[in-house]
Amino acid sequence: MVRFSDTVLLALGDAGTLKSALAPRGDTTGIQTLIGAVNDLDFARIDRIQDVTVGDVTLQVPFFPPRCVEGDLSRIVPSDTPADPRLAVARDPIWVDILARIRVDLVAEVDPGGVESTVTRLVDNIGTLDDFRAQVPFLDLDEFMRRHRLATVEDLRDAYQDLVAEIRLRAPPVFDPADPANAYGVDISVAVLILDSLDLVAGLRAAKELRAATSHLLSPARPSVLGEANAPYAVAVVLPKPGAASDPTTGDVRKLFAREDVLSLFFPTP
Repeated sequence: MVRFSDTVLLALGDAGTLKSALAPRGDTTGIQTLIGAVNDLDFARIDRIQDVTVGDVTLQVPFFPPRCVEGDLSRIVPSDTPADPRLAVARDPIWVDILARIRVDLVAEVDPGGVESTVTRLVDNIGTLDDFRAQVPFLDLDEFMRRHRLATVEDLRDAYQDLVAEIRLRAPPVFDPADPANAYGVDISVAVLILDSLDLVAGLRAAKELRAATSHLLSPARPSVLGEANAPYAVAVVLPKPGAASDPTTGDVRKLFAREDVLSLFFPTP
């Protein structure tokens, strides 16, 4: 008897079928979930996704999470007995059923950042503590003086020469979705996990276990036009399509998984 996972593996092992599953009938909601799973979007807003291309597809990829083993070796010395300690640690791999590289062409509003101007001035003409507060309103002066054991305004004047830097950030240009400068190509590695039963707990646990096991593979220097990269792989979990009246709806499952930055896909059971 062919299992559900075997059927899904046969289907999604094809790049065209995988693209249809990730973006069915042009719906790019799932693609945005994948993008948000691997990029910090605090300074970027996706306006629209223009195209999705599935590149290399690899089946049944093992990941070996790093292990930390601690132990002690005790001996009585002096002794002429040789010591040759050996330790073997068996590591069970975490299997990814399908690993795919996808290319997403999109239009996004990205804050380029940058500083427009910087002005530094001396904090002077301090006659009272309120004068200091007026010039440095963002500082908790009471906490500052307590930490540095200062009691009066004279103590404050004698202890330091204070500078205030006013930094004006560069305002981003008005966003024009038709401007080619706002079109980007983003590459994402997607790890697909297949479950043989509609088990939401198992699906989320498997996704987070993989995420934790591969977190060390993220390169801090990896550039991303959409912001800081925060995971090496986006995770999608394939589940049997709900059929019984007591089963949760696909919409509820998608919302639950998307809240945890995991894409859920559904296939009918064979």
